[in-house]
Amino acid sequence: MASSAGAHRPPDVVTTAATDVGSNSATLTGVVTPNGIDTTYFFQYGSSTYDAHTPLASAGDGREPVAVSAHVGNLSPAATYHARLVAFSSYRVASGHDVAFATQAAAPAEPASPALPAPLALSPLTEAPSVLVAPPPVHGERVNLAVRKGTVTVKVPGDDGFVPVSEFASVPVGSLVNTRRGSVTLRSALPSGGTQAGAFHGGLFQVRQAETAGGMTELVLRGRGPDCGDRSAAAAAARKRRPRRALWGRVTHGNFRTRGSNSVATVRGTVWYLQDRCDGTLTRVERGSVSVRDLRRHRTVVVRAGQRYLARAKR
Repeated sequence: MASSAGAHRPPDVVTTAATDVGSNSATLTGVVTPNGIDTTYFFQYGSSTYDAHTPLASAGDGREPVAVSAHVGNLSPAATYHARLVAFSSYRVASGHDVAFATQAAAPAEPASPALPAPLALSPLTEAPSVLVAPPPVHGERVNLAVRKGTVTVKVPGDDGFVPVSEFASVPVGSLVNTRRGSVTLRSALPSGGTQAGAFHGGLFQVRQAETAGGMTELVLRGRGPDCGDRSAAAAAARKRRPRRALWGRVTHGNFRTRGSNSVATVRGTVWYLQDRCDGTLTRVERGSVSVRDLRRHRTVVVRAGQRYLARAKR
């Protein structure tokens, strides 16, 4: 069992050189130190991108280094591959450095091996492929992020600044996620042990999930709000240049809601937009319906596809 002293320390991970490298197979190797927490590992590998991965396997929960390996096949002869070892506990994800290896040329009599398939192309609303395996989210504690496109950065509680998410991340509840220049799939846990996911882009938000909220995951709009006091032409031009305090979301099934300054929008399987403006918080629904709680008027309004609702700011 993991001790409380090491509960927040990620596993130590080292990728080592591949062995038994043939024309179409190799053995990937590495070392994992679980640091007293039950730890799972896998290898990512590919020729131009990490477009494949080995099955998940356990490294145990000890405190000593554990040598791990996995055999991979269906490689192309005379090709250069890259591999890295990834390990995770319930709290943190860690990955080793990239290690390259070259497969041998095929023997003359050996039939040519089929080429690797091209990397999976992601549409704007398609969740990341299974190669981006992340540790399961923890209800009320951690959520998973998988970048779908663009640039996504994260600031976790206690850190000084934002760091980019290259592929996936497991981040604590309370983290700030910047999707102003990118798009992300956010997966959170349910009390039953299942998970739920939504796609979000176009804004800066904080992730919240109370353990007593039945799995409800709340995304709170963050960032500098609109400067509404100055009505000059220069101030209006500055407002146009400033990033909007807004967020787009898409959820098919799951308990998600977005919170602005004047209203909270709870989704029912939908595509919706939330924006804080000088005159209030606007909710616009593209598909499905959203239950909007007006925090000033203390009323709830159902907004359906093609409709919008403005929860007016206090004057």
